[in-house]
Amino acid sequence: MASRSLSRQSQPTAAQSHNNNAFSFGTSRVTNGTKANDPLQPLRAMAERVGKEVEKFAERVDHWHVHGNESKKAKYQTTVKLVGKFQDVAESHVKELKRTTEAENNGSLSKTVRRKIQSMADASDNAGQSVFGQSSQSVIPSIESSAVPDSASVRELREWQAELATWKLLKLVIEHYNPEPGTDVAAEKQTRLEQVGGNARYCKNSEIWDRFLLEDDQAKEKALVLRWLEQTARDSDSDVKAIITGLEEHSGKGAHTWTSGWLETKTKIKQAKRMDDTDQPLKPINSNLKTSDRTANLVTQLDPDAPSRQKRALERSDEYYERSLWMVAYEMMRRGLPWKTIVDWCYERNESWRGVSIGAAYEGHPEGGPNVAGPTVGYLFRRMSFYAARGARIPYEGAVYGLLSGDLKQVQAVCKSWDDHLHAHYNALLLSRFDSYLQKNYPSRVTESLTQKFLFQDAVANIGDWENSPEKVIEILKQQKSTASQAVSPIKLIQSALIARDTDDLMLKVGVALADMFDKDDRPHSLIIHPDSLEEDRSPIPAGDHRTFRAEQHYQTLAKDPHAFRILVHVFIVLRNGLHTLFEDTHQDKIFLAMDNVITAYIEFLRLTKRFDTIPLYAAQLIPERAAYSLARVLPDIKNSSEQRHSVALMESYRIDVVQVISQSFTFASRDSGFTHFTKEGYGVITNPIKRFNILEKITLPTEQLLWPGVRVKRTFGGAEISPQDEIVIDAVQWYNYVGKDYENTFGHLKSALTIFLLNGRLAAAEKVISDLSVESLSLSRTEALLGYPFDFTTAGAEEQDEQQLHEHRDNLSTSARAAAMPLAQLPDADQHREIVDNLRKSSTAYYTLQQIVRLLVLFREWREEEQTLIQIRAERKKEGASAKHKPDTQRTKALLDSISNVFDTLIPAISQASAADPDYLTHKTWDLMKAYIPDMILAYLSVLQAASWFLNKDPAIKAMEVAVVVADKGNEWVQRCLLETGRMSEVLECLAAVSKCMLKLTEGGKEKGNKKRGGKGETLRLWDLGAR
Repeated sequence: MASRSLSRQSQPTAAQSHNNNAFSFGTSRVTNGTKANDPLQPLRAMAERVGKEVEKFAERVDHWHVHGNESKKAKYQTTVKLVGKFQDVAESHVKELKRTTEAENNGSLSKTVRRKIQSMADASDNAGQSVFGQSSQSVIPSIESSAVPDSASVRELREWQAELATWKLLKLVIEHYNPEPGTDVAAEKQTRLEQVGGNARYCKNSEIWDRFLLEDDQAKEKALVLRWLEQTARDSDSDVKAIITGLEEHSGKGAHTWTSGWLETKTKIKQAKRMDDTDQPLKPINSNLKTSDRTANLVTQLDPDAPSRQKRALERSDEYYERSLWMVAYEMMRRGLPWKTIVDWCYERNESWRGVSIGAAYEGHPEGGPNVAGPTVGYLFRRMSFYAARGARIPYEGAVYGLLSGDLKQVQAVCKSWDDHLHAHYNALLLSRFDSYLQKNYPSRVTESLTQKFLFQDAVANIGDWENSPEKVIEILKQQKSTASQAVSPIKLIQSALIARDTDDLMLKVGVALADMFDKDDRPHSLIIHPDSLEEDRSPIPAGDHRTFRAEQHYQTLAKDPHAFRILVHVFIVLRNGLHTLFEDTHQDKIFLAMDNVITAYIEFLRLTKRFDTIPLYAAQLIPERAAYSLARVLPDIKNSSEQRHSVALMESYRIDVVQVISQSFTFASRDSGFTHFTKEGYGVITNPIKRFNILEKITLPTEQLLWPGVRVKRTFGGAEISPQDEIVIDAVQWYNYVGKDYENTFGHLKSALTIFLLNGRLAAAEKVISDLSVESLSLSRTEALLGYPFDFTTAGAEEQDEQQLHEHRDNLSTSARAAAMPLAQLPDADQHREIVDNLRKSSTAYYTLQQIVRLLVLFREWREEEQTLIQIRAERKKEGASAKHKPDTQRTKALLDSISNVFDTLIPAISQASAADPDYLTHKTWDLMKAYIPDMILAYLSVLQAASWFLNKDPAIKAMEVAVVVADKGNEWVQRCLLETGRMSEVLECLAAVSKCMLKLTEGGKEKGNKKRGGKGETLRLWDLGAR
């Protein structure tokens, strides 16, 4: 996968990440105050409506993610199983909800049936419509969108039923369009064609149907989707028994009347015959027989065609009975019930003629297929059914014959939902395609003369492009008034995209919709990216008024629906990372980034609901750069150390580059804190660096000038408290505690953090960093991870491998720790050990130097407190007089002085060595830092030495000579330059002179005559004794 930058190059403030491919998704956009319109409100609303299903789906995805990665075939198989597991989760929810809401669910379905029955009873008939009429307006109002379930639990059941249907559809689409890798589709198809038959002269008619489905992939798709729609109707809608019960209740008559035919009409005709004293059929022209309500002429004969032929009516109850029979027949066909079941039902109600007319020769029907009986393979039956449909008086009668013949218009007249309309379209297309197939491939069965005798409405020709017919039908349903509203409902958008094989567009539109929802989100580093945002600063905010991509409002509705959005996210995972059928051209940034918003929005949702354990799993579904960006946005929310360690372990288990994530998080933190900003070239700079960190105060009293050389250390320093801005950066670097094998980024970003804090005068924050992440403590974790046992690599001789210590450490490990430890075979040899230790030292040098600066500052502050304590003791002794001449305990004073001397003595030579070894060591920021701190620290050290020579003994004064030598040393030229550029050289010289005067004071009265002690270089206070010989 090609790497490309999504924004200006993100660089650490003081050290650029070693990973040159690390992406940054935008610069900081600082917010002022809280916003009235919370951009996360839609996700917060979703968070309140979700349950345990989030974890259940995550568990399935987790198992899928880590299994089946050995080959494409294995991954395909685990992906298909994953869809099956999603289906199982939905199915278990449906079963449980049906059990717990049985009464409410049945009541809701009964209401739906009653509304439907009422609409059927009230609808006008089709009398007077031409056989060639083109009416497609539904006479049965849509009830699916207007029917409101009675309770939240029933609504939840409906959602899970819709989800179950969606997973079944996805599985069907995968099996049809995405064969297992390695499958020779053409060869397998040819083998099946040879086995199925249908090409012999006297083959079974059912074989012709089977062959048709094998040869025509689009026809097979229509058949599969029809079966899916029928199964969905059986699973989700009222069953036929419930409809029949509802019809009986509405009629007010018992079930026994269903076997009596047109009972009241028959009684009225018999009565009329008796009155006329005839046993012959009544002639309409001579009869003035009326219905009981006197609103219409009553039929005079009882054959099924009488109402249409005579243009006369049935008694109202018989008309209701007639419509009910056709309605039930349609509902059974719509649910895909076997033909034998339908025919038997008609027979049981003494309506055998009806069973014969709709299920003629049903035993010849292929499974799930149409009537293929007779020499014309059912062609003639479908033509007769077509004319019966167009001549039908009752809408449901027309729909029944419409389903049999493939007459779309007549079926549409009773469709009540998106599913019904899709079923009508697909049924018409499938039968139309089959009849065309028969004409083309079996001319001896369907002759040209036969086709010319009957009207044949070619639904395929009306659609146009057969290969793209799914997409065409879905678009028609979106445009059609009766289905437009339901077609853009969240779940139908997903099902439509699966059927039309247009999931790319769906993911893109939802991704754009998410960007639109967040286009006022000026939070820094939002997870959402608008495809029309600035290329060098990707964000949810589009640039200018021009829009390359737009998304209608209903896509936002989908994104706000927790049920549908969760489904969409997991469809995304299945198609992109399981089957690799989703758009994957990473070079087309805008499309790719918009589509990835689907996953990143879900991650944002998981963050809001505190499901941190699941976030790395879903981040792993993104490309590495976007995954690192998204996880970096989440890390600040994880505060607990055990949770942080667990999160790192999860990221590692999903093969996410943890170092890249933490590096990105630190880059975000450095900008979010407000301490840094980025230049146009993408380089991070300190926004308002200090020129000097003042730790000194001048001395004016003569008595104090004796103790200090004109200046002394302050009791309190600036930046003494940790601010919220400090915590942003501190929290970001804490994560480096958990990545034992990294040291370049670790020490580079720790150096950056200290640089930021020191150049902003944030001493307390710097103290916190070196306290929690000192070189010494990090040394232990890095050496154990890289070299097999923990040790401090800063100590002399650490470069030599200590095999005894190595084996002792491994012997003392617990079983679990030993299992996680570096395998013996991978332990470095002596040369590799030396090389790694050398690299660790080099990588940590810059950070260690800053760490020592911070430590020295802390020691200076502690020293000042010690000074104050000693001064207080002396004052108290003077008050108490001779009785209190006990000597004060100066052990802590000596220890403090030794610590200060040890750090100072190594600090400047270390910087000199590092700058000599690396000409780029003293970068612009580092140099600014040196100028801000080194002059004060030299003066502070001289002040400490003079005071110590009075508090302890005269030996510390010798150190003053060493400081003068250090400053004058040619190897420390940078110190001289630092003092000159800051204008502080004169202060240092004055301070040295003051210390010299102090030395003279110390030698007055011959106090040092017996003192032979010399410094490490032979220095002695006698040098300052004017009486020395």
